[in-house]
Amino acid sequence: MKQNPWKWAFAILLGLVLGFIVFVWFQVTTPSSDQKQIATQTTQKQGQYANVNVVLNKEQLSAAVNYYLQQNQKKGAIKYRFVLDKSAILMGTTKILGKDVSFTLYATPQLDDSGNLELKTKSVAIGSLNAPPSFVLGYIKNNYDLGKWAKINASKATITLDLNQLTKKQGIKIQGEKFDLKQDDLQFKVAFPLSNTN
Repeated sequence: MKQNPWKWAFAILLGLVLGFIVFVWFQVTTPSSDQKQIATQTTQKQGQYANVNVVLNKEQLSAAVNYYLQQNQKKGAIKYRFVLDKSAILMGTTKILGKDVSFTLYATPQLDDSGNLELKTKSVAIGSLNAPPSFVLGYIKNNYDLGKWAKINASKATITLDLNQLTKKQGIKIQGEKFDLKQDDLQFKVAFPLSNTN
């Protein structure tokens, strides 16, 4: 019985093609040594941060705070903006009995022990009427949801802006280091995550 050489040639060729496909598939699905090393380094860096010292002036900090305020304001809530001059000024509008009413809060800014911005309220004007700060802050605290980033202590007449809550979505941590309005020297430590922890 004579064997057909074409059958053997076809079987060998088919075996070579299948072997080549398996070899290519294995090479494509196996990470390189560089990829393994980078993946290991990234895993080791989770929870670690790169610290950057940032020095701002009043205008720059006002712009940064206003950007984050706009991002975190909720529809229908109080609309406000922040200005740093000789003191911190928080201006806004809200609806009282269906009418837009403007308010202005004057405060002395300082850093708390955690490096957050604390506003010690000096006076509050509702329209052209001066009002007691502790009363107004108590009213705002009880009637409006300002989010997690603004903490009101009506008895001490303070508002604490939790800087980390403003940037929580991005995983960025901010801590105030120095806050001197007279010298226009505002220093912060900003920590950027080395890997995406979300």
